[in-house]
Amino acid sequence: MPKNQGVNEYKEMSVLSAKPEQLILMLYDGALRFLRQAIKNLEEKNLEPAHNNLIRAQNILTELIASLNFDKGGEIAMNLFRIYEFMHYTLVQANVKKDPEPARKIHEQLITLRDSWAAALKNQRQPGEAAKASGASGPAEPERGLKKKSIELTG
Repeated sequence: MPKNQGVNEYKEMSVLSAKPEQLILMLYDGALRFLRQAIKNLEEKNLEPAHNNLIRAQNILTELIASLNFDKGGEIAMNLFRIYEFMHYTLVQANVKKDPEPARKIHEQLITLRDSWAAALKNQRQPGEAAKASGASGPAEPERGLKKKSIELTG
């Protein structure tokens, strides 16, 4: 058995068995990890790894966009769509210009979104109960059909 095969199998099983809400948190964590690596790579002028890590973060943002449920999420889902789209565009520009500063800004913004999502999950008493209590339809309930294997969450 290869050295990392057990770890990779465990990570894959974690993704496959996670609830949709938890998958969103995992996507945020993956994007943040890839951005940290990309920023470090850019600062050290390691351009190929920087490019690859920025692409991975961009792919995760694309997956976050695909997970939005506009019917249930309404205006909040549309706002998240705009935020994710802006972040994706900014990371493309950081990659083209090989500039770590835009990636740093997106990293900070993603931390805020990730922490907000984690707090919402923590405060959720039962599925849908928090949204019912507040009268909201939910920020952007992820679709069950997330492409779990299409985004590499390991790095």
